[in-house]
Amino acid sequence: MKKIVALVAVAGLTAAASAAGNLVLSMVPQSASIGPGGTMVMDVYADWSGVTGGLSLAGWKFDVIGNVNGSLAGAVNSTNFNQGVNNGISAAGNLLDFGGGQLPPGFGGTYNANPAYLGTISYTDGGIAVANYTVALSVIDFIAPAGSLNVYIGASGTQSRAGLTSTSSTHTVQFEIRPFDVIIPSPASMALLGLGGLVAGRRRR
Repeated sequence: MKKIVALVAVAGLTAAASAAGNLVLSMVPQSASIGPGGTMVMDVYADWSGVTGGLSLAGWKFDVIGNVNGSLAGAVNSTNFNQGVNNGISAAGNLLDFGGGQLPPGFGGTYNANPAYLGTISYTDGGIAVANYTVALSVIDFIAPAGSLNVYIGASGTQSRAGLTSTSSTHTVQFEIRPFDVIIPSPASMALLGLGGLVAGRRRR
């Protein structure tokens, strides 16, 4: 709870001033597919170069909607976003309150790489699917006060905040979340694999 409170405090240091534009949040799987019980790691980035007057990413907090066949876990880039770190809460296949933040540039915040590397989100297949399926994650609750994908536009903490429309005080958010596949071998394929292993074992003897 303290971590979430700290993040909200960082995200809301100063009221937003004149800003607009677009931030792009992306999640990139490290491979194309996984097998039964496997884990897919996705790298998470926020490109804030489209936000007018942006100096650095202030912080983020959002929920990730997953898939009923597996579970999600988060790992924040806490080296750079060390204010209010929350790796998220796994709940019913989703990841809640994934977030982190940093101080304003004038108060010690230094991570202004663009795209900003937020950390990773991992999906683990639960072993309950009987056929191949595709995992297509989505993000909700990214707008303050419940969430945040905010950008510092002033050294003392002035921010542009994420909104549904781009105005003088907010920027829009675009999502580029790549899907991936979970490949479940058919019973016949599994039987052939088992038979192949048995034959190989006999040859070794």
